[in-house]
Amino acid sequence: MRVSHGIAAASVLAALGACSREPVLPPMTASAHLAAVDAWHEEQRAELSAPGAPLAYTGLSWLHGGANTIGADSTNEIVLVGTSVPAHVGALVLDSDRVRLELRAGVKATNNGLALTADPLRTDADSGKSSHVQVGSAGFRLIKRLDQIGVRRWDDDRPAFRAFQSASYFPDDVQWRIAGSFAPYDKPKIMRVQTEAGIEQDLPVVGLVRARIGGARYELTAFEGDSAQDLWIVFKDATNGRESYGFRYVKAVRDIASNLVTLDFNYAYNPDCAYTPYATCPLPPPGNRIASRIPAGEENYESAVASRK
Repeated sequence: MRVSHGIAAASVLAALGACSREPVLPPMTASAHLAAVDAWHEEQRAELSAPGAPLAYTGLSWLHGGANTIGADSTNEIVLVGTSVPAHVGALVLDSDRVRLELRAGVKATNNGLALTADPLRTDADSGKSSHVQVGSAGFRLIKRLDQIGVRRWDDDRPAFRAFQSASYFPDDVQWRIAGSFAPYDKPKIMRVQTEAGIEQDLPVVGLVRARIGGARYELTAFEGDSAQDLWIVFKDATNGRESYGFRYVKAVRDIASNLVTLDFNYAYNPDCAYTPYATCPLPPPGNRIASRIPAGEENYESAVASRK
């Protein structure tokens, strides 16, 4: 899933907010904010244009124990759509929670750009980089959700992917850069969340972000991010469904010493489900449903495409 962006954690000035009940962020000019957000838009564009991006997805299947045939022919259990893909690539063999790809004689494939070996493939739940297997213009990677392992496929020649130019965003507004305070848990708690694909997923919750949004106070469930400074928030707001997708994600940055949080909704972005039906996107916890409009961050992709026609 996409969670990275160009927000840099600002150093906290001890004097700011020292005598105030409300948390206060270091000041930032509108021009400096716009420049930072524009740079993040470019990062997002590059990510959505990279091989294996959501607009290139062609399918998602769940493995059964033993051999699962894979290839371009429709008789395979896992069909790879793309150019220069053999009719029968081989089989993905699931043994307990380990998966290996057994290639047919003469078939060539790469794993993360290198020649495929007999070693088990890595899922997105394994430590280190997950395996990205490429055969012709088609590729796939393994995802693990609870006790299920799935195969997410893509085709780098898919027309919708090739036609992509950029996402669409609300106008930048520094007022949606909001100060919050983080109340950490002593240790992460595992929350079982529903996903848009209808399957469940376990995610570590590290604490709550308390902030005033649209005149109301909220305690937002914060999932674990990429580092101790990063918090990942899944939220709904009143723009969802028309102006923006049904829910969105935002990465918040906390100062570890003070637990001051920079919650900037200009960096809100769509889940992969906004671009493809072949994604598993965690849905917002009940406490992360914001009553007011948040006209900041990424807009609804389908609406943005329609407006450009």
